[in-house]
Amino acid sequence: MRALAILLLFLGLSVPALAAPPPGSPEEREVAALFESARTALAQKRGAAVVPLLSRASVDKLEQVRGAARSGGDAGLAKLEPAEKFAAMGLRRYVSPADLRRMSLGELADHGMRNGWLGPNVIGSSGLGPVRVRGDRASALLMVDNRPALVPADFVREGGKWKIDLSGVFTFGSQMLKGFAAMSGKSEDAYIEDMLQKLPAKPAMMHR
Repeated sequence: MRALAILLLFLGLSVPALAAPPPGSPEEREVAALFESARTALAQKRGAAVVPLLSRASVDKLEQVRGAARSGGDAGLAKLEPAEKFAAMGLRRYVSPADLRRMSLGELADHGMRNGWLGPNVIGSSGLGPVRVRGDRASALLMVDNRPALVPADFVREGGKWKIDLSGVFTFGSQMLKGFAAMSGKSEDAYIEDMLQKLPAKPAMMHR
């Protein structure tokens, strides 16, 4: 598992970014258009532009993580699931306390893009498979390096408009972290701390 990917999820930057196959129904075309909007924003390094494309639940979750990162203490972290805790602790590692207090969610996303937290190789190697719509929810297979990803791309319709839903990605990330922590014989907090210590001092270095 790519540890830094969970941190990128916090910023709304994990949406893969290549054109989807030609969809059939109008709903499928709307979902594909949303995906293309996210792709364009990421390609142009406009992280803040992705935030309005997220579902209300996704934004609420990200704001909760941002709040825990800003608090500077352990009380806020204790309320988070492992993937969310990893993201909050990662933000503390890579963003100064002053910037965490000052920056909005969108500003943090822009900051991540400027500092290369999501390199062009990540954007260029990902794609979206056929879209399946069921009522007000939709999903599509994610492809990374022409291989299916473990977590699909999820979408939800809110107020008549499709939004990107990160709930499943956070849930999957938490399950993975719990499993890895158990296999390592460490507590979840200790395992997360070890993962963060192994990351480069500057995430941008990962993509140079």
